[in-house]
Amino acid sequence: MKSIDLVIIFGYLIGITLFGVWFSRKQETTRDYFLGDRTVPWWAIAASIVATETSTNHFHFGTRIAFARNGNFQFIQLVFGYLLGRIVISLLFIPSYFRGELMTVYQLLERRFGNRIKMLAASLFVVMRNIADGIRLLLTAFVLAAVYTAFQPQANPETIVIASVVLLGMVMIIFTYFGGMEAVIWVEVVQLGIYLAGAAMAGVVLIMAIKGGWGQAVSLGEQYHKFNFIDFGIRPTAYALSAPFTNHTFSFTLPIDFTKHTRSGPGCSEAVS
Repeated sequence: MKSIDLVIIFGYLIGITLFGVWFSRKQETTRDYFLGDRTVPWWAIAASIVATETSTNHFHFGTRIAFARNGNFQFIQLVFGYLLGRIVISLLFIPSYFRGELMTVYQLLERRFGNRIKMLAASLFVVMRNIADGIRLLLTAFVLAAVYTAFQPQANPETIVIASVVLLGMVMIIFTYFGGMEAVIWVEVVQLGIYLAGAAMAGVVLIMAIKGGWGQAVSLGEQYHKFNFIDFGIRPTAYALSAPFTNHTFSFTLPIDFTKHTRSGPGCSEAVS
């Protein structure tokens, strides 16, 4: 890894931190912190949601599913469920946010079901998010360590992983603490631009490196059925469920195969509350 690479990485992290501190000047109340003063345009919010849901897991596991033997793009059909769910959320929850009645979805749970349900849901979310985001942070550290040790073989990978986790964690805590929702949204807009630009450049490089170019890549994909997106799963499938703390197993058959959808986990990233 050359000096210019380290300058770009550390410059980006320092820039994010300063960006969050700069946005803290606009926050006078808790409502400003969570709602961003309601001045953020819709397209920035949409881009932020997409960037939030794109984690290291997608690059690690999504491509693995597509390129594996008998693999294809059917895991993307989970996204179609996201689209349907967001339509429902837009109709039911978003109007309440814009009317100024809600700052978090847990307030709605409190109104409908009471404070205990609100606390339970919030606690489960915090625990699951810490576990999931911890894994994503660790995967990001693995990538940084792999890149660094590829150029500096004498470096200790474990040390690089630990340093990456600590550094990234500190930057994100400081940035989020000072910047609030508006800073998070605009930084994620920038990150989405980096994602798309990087993907486009990587695609160009790969196409130029493939013998036969784009046409040959498409031909091979069609030959191995890589472009299948939809699987309705209408086929008899056997299931077996083990009873907790016993040796009993319940076996049954359903006309729908749900197993492929449960393996689509890499398509599911970060929750947005």
